[in-house]
Amino acid sequence: MTSTERLQQRITELEGDLLEAREYKFGKTTYIHETQELYCADGEMHIHYENDKLLIYNTDQLYKDLPFIINQVIKENAKMQKHYLGQIKKELMDLIIENEPEDKYMDVEDQVVNNPKDI
Repeated sequence: MTSTERLQQRITELEGDLLEAREYKFGKTTYIHETQELYCADGEMHIHYENDKLLIYNTDQLYKDLPFIINQVIKENAKMQKHYLGQIKKELMDLIIENEPEDKYMDVEDQVVNNPKDI
């Protein structure tokens, strides 16, 4: 066996190990980031995702699961919105601090010229 063949065999073994590790880590989990098409037919909800994959959900079971699904989606969405709002506030505060003048107090001459209510 040549060194090229040994390397190719080792690559094949490592690819197999990687597939096994992924199967161990994720099991038979399917992650759907984005759907392309949703429709119902014959008592089933069809969810198309990743361009060529399809998930079919029995609508009777889906109906039974809806209260829990809705509750959890609303809670998770609220957590994410709170997180993003916190990030927005933090960035705005950073911008305000960055743009604050070094000498934020008025000179005596400016105070005389300005209306006391504006000071």
